[in-house]
Amino acid sequence: MKVKNGKYFSALSIGIASVWFSSHCGAGFASGTQEVSYYVRHGWTAVILPIFSMTGVGLLMYIALEMSRLHQVFAYNEVVHKAFVPFQKVLANAYDVYRSIAMVLAPAACLAGGAALFNQIFGLPTFLGTLVMLVLTVLMCIFGAKFIRTFGTTLTVLMIVLILFITGFGVYHFRETIMDHISNRVMYTSYKSAFMYAWTYLNFQSGMWAVGVAAAVGIRYRNEARGAAFSGIVLNSLMLVAVCALLMGGMPTIASDPQAKLLPTLYMVNQLNIPFFNIAYPLLLFSALLTTSVGFVFTSQTRFSLLFLKNMENKKLKNAIISTGWLIIVWLVSQVGLLAIINKGYAASGWISMFLMIVPMSTLGIKNKMKYRKMEMEGLLPVGMDNRIGAEDTPAEGV
Repeated sequence: MKVKNGKYFSALSIGIASVWFSSHCGAGFASGTQEVSYYVRHGWTAVILPIFSMTGVGLLMYIALEMSRLHQVFAYNEVVHKAFVPFQKVLANAYDVYRSIAMVLAPAACLAGGAALFNQIFGLPTFLGTLVMLVLTVLMCIFGAKFIRTFGTTLTVLMIVLILFITGFGVYHFRETIMDHISNRVMYTSYKSAFMYAWTYLNFQSGMWAVGVAAAVGIRYRNEARGAAFSGIVLNSLMLVAVCALLMGGMPTIASDPQAKLLPTLYMVNQLNIPFFNIAYPLLLFSALLTTSVGFVFTSQTRFSLLFLKNMENKKLKNAIISTGWLIIVWLVSQVGLLAIINKGYAASGWISMFLMIVPMSTLGIKNKMKYRKMEMEGLLPVGMDNRIGAEDTPAEGV
């Protein structure tokens, strides 16, 4: 039977890419600490290596989305159990344990960053700032995948506008320093070190596939998965390169001065002396913190809803209980501080991910994707799990 491939760019595929970017653009991204740690402090390669990292993440995202689509499963545990056949009992269970731990880091960084932001702007005590972030995250998570896609897309548009606006002015202002770094191939470390840190960034960002899968409820077409991956690669690469270019204008100060290194983007924005940025940057940082927190907590919520409160009929109440419980654990981790989470926690998480996810997904995942794709082409998948003409047209309903 003929299989419909669908459109590359639909509301769903753009929504998935937006959720990926909004989850990527968190505390470390918007503050500039990630860019400085993993790219800018090494040298001029900061304007090209982010593309390498995001392309790698995007390829893994595509494989995971295809496995999710072909099996109509949207929790990361379910996807890896399908992707890692025939070693799923060992690899999938090991990844599930690791992932449950790793999913704490990004929202923990967001709670820590949010508490600091509210303290700086409104003078709120750290505890109250954290509580505001926690309540907002729970409220966003209880409404399900479609709402998360809409929410992520809306704030992604806002963040893109703000990033382009801030980096545009910044790159122009510091253009001589930036061009000097690029034209003279200025390096502060070595090319090997720059590549290894870019690879480390790819490693810990590779977990974004779980966020994309959780937001992919209703995906039916192969081209939707392709469109989501391609859109995500372009969007994340462009935004990451833009921020890296801006921060390059402050080298080597932003990599050595303790105050500048704490919030590099804010340090660079302050050098511009544009009053509007005193509003725009906090708004960008708040949006980044909230979307990342929501993306990761919703992904954990999707997973844990398969384990806890299985018989609870009120889905919104169930989601609220699970996300609140998870956020309490996240809050405890956030007490170690933003820089420690980004510099130590993310790096360690990334190298573990390489062995438990990147390698098996790039081998077993591709093999199993091709197997089930062939079954789809031959019309061997059950109705409702493929997109053959005559199959049910109504997408699966998500939580």
